[in-house]
Amino acid sequence: MQKLKTQFEMERIWMDETELFYQVRLQLHASVCSSSQEVYMQDETLQELIDSIAGFNNTWGKKPVIWELFDSDADEQKISLTFTLIDRTGTIQVDVHIHDEWQHDPFDHFRAAFRFKTTMGQLDDLSAQLKRFILRETDHVASLHER
Repeated sequence: MQKLKTQFEMERIWMDETELFYQVRLQLHASVCSSSQEVYMQDETLQELIDSIAGFNNTWGKKPVIWELFDSDADEQKISLTFTLIDRTGTIQVDVHIHDEWQHDPFDHFRAAFRFKTTMGQLDDLSAQLKRFILRETDHVASLHER
C-alpha cells in the first residue's frame, strides 16, 4: 500500500502564557518543492481558514477562496493559499504564494509560488484537524494528502 504524501502540515511550537497567540511551523509540500515557515498566529486566523473552506465546500467550489496569513510580528511575511475547483470530480488546486522579507537586510528575502492538488474531502479533513488544533486537543495538523 502506497503512503500518501502530506501537503499541509502545521505544528504548534510555542504559546504565550495567556494562550492568545502562538507560534507555528507551517510546512507546505508540492512534488517539486516545499516550504517551512515559522509564523505567529491566533485562533481567529485559523477560524478564518476553516470558515473559508466551509464556504468553498458549501458552494461546491463555484468561486475560488483565498486565505491570507500575515505574521503579526513581522509585516514582511505573507502566506497566501488559493483554493480552486479544477474538475467535476472534486479535484482542488491549491496555489501557494509566500513572501518573506527580513526587515533589516534587503538581500535576505524569500519568495515562492507553487501549487498542488487535493480533493474536497481532504478540505473537510483539514477543517476537522484545525478545529481540534484550536481547541488544544492536538499540536499537529497533517492533511491535504497528495491526489
